[in-house]
Amino acid sequence: MAKKTAERNARLEALRREQKRKERRRAILIYGTAGTLAVVLLAVVLILTISSNHKAASTHKVGYVAAPTAAATAANCTGVLNQAQQGQTHVTADQTVDYKQTPPSSGNHDGDPLPDAIRFYNPDSGIRIERAVHNLEHGFVIGWYDSKLPSDQITQLKNVAAAAGSRFIAVPWTRSDFADNRHFVLTAWDRTQRCGTVSSDAVFEFVKKYSNPDLEGATWDSPTAPESGASGGTLDVTENGPLVMNGGDTTTP
Repeated sequence: MAKKTAERNARLEALRREQKRKERRRAILIYGTAGTLAVVLLAVVLILTISSNHKAASTHKVGYVAAPTAAATAANCTGVLNQAQQGQTHVTADQTVDYKQTPPSSGNHDGDPLPDAIRFYNPDSGIRIERAVHNLEHGFVIGWYDSKLPSDQITQLKNVAAAAGSRFIAVPWTRSDFADNRHFVLTAWDRTQRCGTVSSDAVFEFVKKYSNPDLEGATWDSPTAPESGASGGTLDVTENGPLVMNGGDTTTP
């Protein structure tokens, strides 16, 4: 009897040891698999994060061209080009800046920007280019048009400007004609998009994305609108040009 009891106890002990061995093996498999999955998941997250950061960094580099949107494509617009800053020093009202970019998206400029109140300037207004460039530094969008933009497009631009909000100003470019048969150009500080026709959708889209940029996003070599959000300047112009002093009275030309 004692012998049978001992044998039974030995078998039970062996079964318990085998059960514990299986439980340890199962735990190792479970924790090992979970650990492997955690490592794989962490690696995937790191890869995606690095890829996302790299992509974001590349889109902020000078020379990068964003693909045109559907609205921009419909208006025969290029993608938006990131450009290098060309200066931001103030010049006096009698100084002319020789801009390397046509039209400029940055550069030295008049100390007094154009006022907020006027959104469109007529072709023969003679408005000062250097003042408009100062508006770019304040986070405005300038819609430049040259002498070859058809008259019906100019009329459309005037209507678009009236509806585009207080951070958009349409200004005639009188120093040359734009290249590639694109006679309407949108600029924000360090960004340029050239268009074949005036499109309200393309303008509104550009203004929404690039006016008053967040200074926290200035992560490339060229700063983003260093005085973003600042207001316009002196209301000493009309859509027909600068106001002039005549015998002490302010009159339109």
